[in-house]
Amino acid sequence: MRNNLAKFIFVAIFVSISNANFYENQFSAGESILNAFDIDTSFQADVSLFEMHNQIISGERWESFIDSFERGYVYIPILKQMLSDAGVPQEFLYLAMAESEFSPRAYSPKKASGIWQIMPSTGRQLGLRIDDFIDERRDPIKSTAAAIKYLKFLYNATGKWYLAAMAYNCGIGRLQRAIKEAGSDDVWVLMNENKKYIPSETRSYIRMIISMGAAFNDIGILKNEEKEYFLNRGVTTTLTSIKIQGGVSLDSIAKGAGISLKELKQYNRQFRYDFLPPSDKVEFDVYLPYEYLLSFKQNFDPKKIDFKTHFVTYKVVKGDSLYSISRKYGVSINSIKVANNLKKTLISINQKLIIPLTNSKYAMVNNSVNGR
Repeated sequence: MRNNLAKFIFVAIFVSISNANFYENQFSAGESILNAFDIDTSFQADVSLFEMHNQIISGERWESFIDSFERGYVYIPILKQMLSDAGVPQEFLYLAMAESEFSPRAYSPKKASGIWQIMPSTGRQLGLRIDDFIDERRDPIKSTAAAIKYLKFLYNATGKWYLAAMAYNCGIGRLQRAIKEAGSDDVWVLMNENKKYIPSETRSYIRMIISMGAAFNDIGILKNEEKEYFLNRGVTTTLTSIKIQGGVSLDSIAKGAGISLKELKQYNRQFRYDFLPPSDKVEFDVYLPYEYLLSFKQNFDPKKIDFKTHFVTYKVVKGDSLYSISRKYGVSINSIKVANNLKKTLISINQKLIIPLTNSKYAMVNNSVNGR
C-alpha cells in the first residue's frame, strides 16, 4: 500500500512535464538505486529527494557531474570491479562522486583527501601510507581498497547499506546516537527534515547519492546528453599497474612508456614529487593506461637507472637560499628545482625541500627531515 501510494505521488509530481516512458525510466532507475542501498522504494516520494534530483539533472550542476564522470573514465571500470568483487554495491560509485567528483586531488578543509575523501588518521588505520613522499589516499586503487574495507566494517556494524553510507559521512558514533534518539533506523525517520536526527549535510549527502545514481542510470536522461555509453562504463579496464623500485624519476618512467610526464602524473597523484619515494628495497605501484604498457616493457631499462641517488628532506630556515642549500649538500641549484618542481628560486621559511644527493659528500646520509 505504501509503495503504491508513493508511486502515485511520484507520478503526480512529474505528470505535467513528461511522458510515460519518462516515468518508467525514472522509476526503474530510482528503484534500482534504492534497492541497492537497502532503502524502501517508497522513499521516491520524499519531496526533498525530488528537489535534489531536479537540481542535479538541470543546468550547470548537471554539466559539472557529467564532466566528473568523464574525468573518472579510467578509474570507473576498476572501481566497479573492486566493489563487485568485495560484495559491496557498485552504486557506492556515486558516493565517491559525491565526495570528490572523482578527483584524486580533492582536498577538504578538514584534511580529507582523494577520491573517497579519507581523513589522515582513518587512512593510516586502513593501511594507507601517508608521509612526505607519498599520500596513498590519492591512489585511486589503494584508496578504493581502503574505502571498501571501511564500508564493509560500517555495514557489519549497522546492517544496512544506507546506514553504512550515512556513517561514512557523519561517523558511526554520530549515527548510532541518532538511531538511539530516533528509536528507529528507518530511512524515513532518520531523514526527517524537522526532527533533524542526523546532520543536514548527511541528509543532503544521501539524497545526492540516490539522485546521481538514478540520473546516471536513466537511459532517457543520458540520451538527451548523448551519453548512453556511460551505462557501459565498467565493462573494460583501461588502467594497469607496474612495480618500480623507489627513487626512480617519473620522467624516466614516462619516457619509457612514450607518454608525457604531465599525463603520467594525472594517473599517479599519490606521489608528492616527480620521483618515487627513495628506497633501495621497496617497489611502488605506478599506473599506466594499457595502451602504453607494451612501449614501457620494450623501452624502460631499470639497469640504466641510477639507483645510487639518495635524498634528504630539508626544512628551510631563516637566511637560507637555494644557493646556500646547494653549497651545503654539494648539489646543483637546478637539481633541487627539478626535484621539487620549482619554477623560481624563491623559497620560504619552514618550506620542505627534497635534496637529491648524487655523488656528494652527503650521499650516504639516511633519508630524514633535518632537525632544525
